[in-house]
Amino acid sequence: MEFVNSITAYLKSHTYFNNSLFNYMIAFVIFVSIVLAITLFIKLVIKRIPLEDRVSNAFLAAVIETFRKRLIYISYALAVYAALTYLTTPKIITKIIDKAVLIYIVLIVVLAVTDILKDFNTESLERTGKNKVPAGIITILKAFVWIAGLLFIFSNLGYNVSTFITGLGIGGIAVALAAQNILGDLFNYIVILFDKPFTKGDLIQFNTVVGRVEYVGIKSTKIRSSNGELLSVSNTDLTKTIIHNYEMASKRRNVSIIGVEYETSVELVHKIPELLEQAVKSVKEAEFARVHFSAFNTSSLDFELVYFILTNDYTEYTKGVQAVNFAILDIFANVGINFAYPAQRMIKQ
Repeated sequence: MEFVNSITAYLKSHTYFNNSLFNYMIAFVIFVSIVLAITLFIKLVIKRIPLEDRVSNAFLAAVIETFRKRLIYISYALAVYAALTYLTTPKIITKIIDKAVLIYIVLIVVLAVTDILKDFNTESLERTGKNKVPAGIITILKAFVWIAGLLFIFSNLGYNVSTFITGLGIGGIAVALAAQNILGDLFNYIVILFDKPFTKGDLIQFNTVVGRVEYVGIKSTKIRSSNGELLSVSNTDLTKTIIHNYEMASKRRNVSIIGVEYETSVELVHKIPELLEQAVKSVKEAEFARVHFSAFNTSSLDFELVYFILTNDYTEYTKGVQAVNFAILDIFANVGINFAYPAQRMIKQ
């Protein structure tokens, strides 16, 4: 006991920077105790929460998961702040410590919120099977979170945030005038997002380009064309054109011009519409629309055949057209009808 009293007296008698060694020791104990308590709380309580079994709400699961990862970093800030406030420090040092801890905690909170947004957009929604929030919206929300966090920091550092916001508004007008195309693409991204003329994975056609949408961004949309190259098209250009979305079609239309030789007998010519209809109806995936004798061409008698393939998948559509063409070939071969081809006849005088 006397030994402890002597050690305590020694620690209290030696002072450095207005604090005794005893005070420094107490501050250290406070720091270690807070960090240790929160660490044990995370390991023994938080990490044992079975999110997959107990939490069905994706957003709540994301919040708890973020709480697991970020709580330990907040505990460091609280521990340092509690330990330093126990000590006697100059006012200027105290203010610096207060501001530093505040900035640190705000940054941790901002990172936690962005983590929640990211997890809400990926893992959590994948677990529930719901549609993902578009990446562009997540990016915009993250930007707003960072702006709000930075404004909060500047406000607590003594800056006049209202003046800054006013200046930002005036400067924003100048930036808007200088970046009309970028803002136009951003606006049209929102139009695409809510109007949904297409989504990621859809097969679309605009102008003469046919391709599958791989990414819808804030400024541009990336489309993998049927030729294999990746096209980056601004959202403004896309919304200005007529977009054919083949994914939204329950069936695809095909128009074929079937030309037969002029030497075909009149009797067979009269039967051709019926034969073509029969060929289409023999294919399970095809739906007959109409057929008629359309024209006397220079080297053929032309029949216009219209039918639908009952799919919106382009590959399956081409297979259906191929099946109809094979059926036409077989039927014409059985009755002796020949297809026409361009020919020139020499007339002897």
